[in-house]
Amino acid sequence: MKELPEKYYLSHFVEFVTFIKTTSAHLLATAELDFISHFETLNEDAQCMLVRIVNRKSPFIRKDTLTYNEINDSATAINILRKAGFVARISKHTLSDFFSQLNKQDLIDLCASLALDKPVKSATKSKWLNFVLNNQNSGLSYENVKKHPVLTSHIYFAKQSTFSYLLFLYFGHLSGRLNQFSLRDLGVMQTQGVQQQQANFSDIDEAKSAFLHATLFNDIKQADKTDIPSLTTLALKLLETELPIGYLASQKYHHGLYKLAIALIADNTELGERLLSESQHPAAKEKYIRLLYKSGRIALCETLLLDILDDPESETLLLFAEDFYALKFNQKRTSLLTDVLRDSPTPIALDEAYLGHVENGVKDRYIKQKKQCYFTENKLWRALFALTFWHELYQHPESKRANEFSYFPKVLKENSFFHSLESEIKQKLAQLNNKERFINYIATTILEHSGEPNGLFYWHPELSEVLTHFLHHAPINAVHNHLLNMAQLFKELSDGYPDLMIINNGELYFEEIKAPGDSLRRNQLISIKHLINAGFKVKIQRTEWRFNTEQSYVVVDIETTGGKKEHHRITEIGMVRIEQGVITDTWQTLVNPERHIPKMITELTGISNEMVKDAPLFEHIAEKLNTFSQNAIFVAHNVNFDYGFIRQEFARLNQKYTRAKICTVQQARKYLPGHQSYSLGKLCADLNIELKNHHRALDDATAAAKILLHINDVRIKLGE
Repeated sequence: MKELPEKYYLSHFVEFVTFIKTTSAHLLATAELDFISHFETLNEDAQCMLVRIVNRKSPFIRKDTLTYNEINDSATAINILRKAGFVARISKHTLSDFFSQLNKQDLIDLCASLALDKPVKSATKSKWLNFVLNNQNSGLSYENVKKHPVLTSHIYFAKQSTFSYLLFLYFGHLSGRLNQFSLRDLGVMQTQGVQQQQANFSDIDEAKSAFLHATLFNDIKQADKTDIPSLTTLALKLLETELPIGYLASQKYHHGLYKLAIALIADNTELGERLLSESQHPAAKEKYIRLLYKSGRIALCETLLLDILDDPESETLLLFAEDFYALKFNQKRTSLLTDVLRDSPTPIALDEAYLGHVENGVKDRYIKQKKQCYFTENKLWRALFALTFWHELYQHPESKRANEFSYFPKVLKENSFFHSLESEIKQKLAQLNNKERFINYIATTILEHSGEPNGLFYWHPELSEVLTHFLHHAPINAVHNHLLNMAQLFKELSDGYPDLMIINNGELYFEEIKAPGDSLRRNQLISIKHLINAGFKVKIQRTEWRFNTEQSYVVVDIETTGGKKEHHRITEIGMVRIEQGVITDTWQTLVNPERHIPKMITELTGISNEMVKDAPLFEHIAEKLNTFSQNAIFVAHNVNFDYGFIRQEFARLNQKYTRAKICTVQQARKYLPGHQSYSLGKLCADLNIELKNHHRALDDATAAAKILLHINDVRIKLGE
């Protein structure tokens, strides 16, 4: 791995401070200006020590841990920081927080001189901490412990709040850390350059309000949801706080009101309702309207619904209001989501092996029908949107990307992309006015920016192929219409897209696949409705668990050097393909395990080191194995053994191998009851299935395939 210079962290801190000074000086109050000016007057040792301190997880630091080779005199550096106000001794005001971060031994040492009944030494840290906090106003008061070695051995970073605000200005959120600079330089974290750095906030009032409400929201998220008194205090504090200024502060404020309402409403109905009524969060509005209806306040409920219908703030809220109003005031019996699902075509029969992978089952079926089928869901539209508007999102000054760590454009966070760049968006779509031009443009963008972090989608090898097929077959006007909708309503149209894109006889359409018991979510209905309105064909395809005589299977057996997939390797693979109840193909190969085969394994399987020394490595047969087993259910006798080994081999190649799977042992116990043993050899003997070379892969796979066919005959007779 790349090595960083000795004082890399100081260089990173200077880079951080330089950004603040050059882009965000207008967002600084006296405390922040003093922090920067005092830092710049420190000598290099003190600067290094300060940066080491701010990078610690806790503001309370043991002085004896602040020793670094590149700092000549740690004690002197700490004293300089103390005189400059950056660090301080533990004070009365910080005592409770200090106690809370101590380890168990420090807590025990603090209590050593107390003549009280203390917890036993083996008690948990939490018990010792509770004891210390309960005695903070008596035996463990600040006056009594301020000279204790546990306190005098620590210092406190006194500018934590100021530094946190500066970090917030740089990153635009509370999760940013200075170590991201190091990860960038090491090549561990990719960043995306910006043509011109700019502040994350327009003025100091917006920045301070955003920081305040982001901090309060963070406190709400981390709060114990069973501690009602603490939650109540947080709620009252939030309600009494100055109203938010700017988009981010408003989002955090209204979401915080909603979270607290949900946590408190069961114990404090009045406060919970107040929080809901004051929140503009869509979920809070929906919850409040439902609560009003349930409690009999019908007139107010109807008034709020009509307000939304007259002037909807979002598609999500509008869909709820339309549906709820129709159900409660127009006597409609079922919801729109239920209606859409009921109106979908006849369910497709799938084997229960696809449980949890229902989309795979439908895709396998369509590929057998010679249809082109791709898993697209949100990936296709998010990637197409980002690649189409790459310049506008990541390189245009109006995208408001502050620095190289700003992966997600601020104009999308604030839903202001179309408002800020309407003419550029329309001009871009006008330029891409035919399929060939659009395909070439996307290909060029991928070539120029492949691998760059973007916050919208992950790069993958098939991206270009999928987008090319899509643009070649999709109606160009429909593509333009929906991209324009996404530009205007990105937050609501960034997810909820159908699972599959299908191309059949030149026609492109989408399908949302639903397993038995699945429901259609509201965000899915919104995206599907917009796709249809844009000009796309979209289906909702239900499925049901039922035996399918046309199901394809690949029955597998492997031989290995031992029984643990993490340590042992495959020596032989045998596969049998079944189509429409008939064995249609077989494939087998020895595999060089790149290690010694134990004697006992050779005695069991007959596979020796000599036999595999010139056999192909797994990496050389992986593609063939993958192709042979595609679009089929993976079957084996004790399937988790064979499937687990093959997945592990693919993982060693940094590849994924995923299939629906069936175990012939489990299936035989269910459909062929009464056998004393369900081992492969004994079950074959009971069923008169020939098994010539037991423990050779293809022979065992063939025998397991015949057991599967026997099981399927029983399932047909049962009418499953």
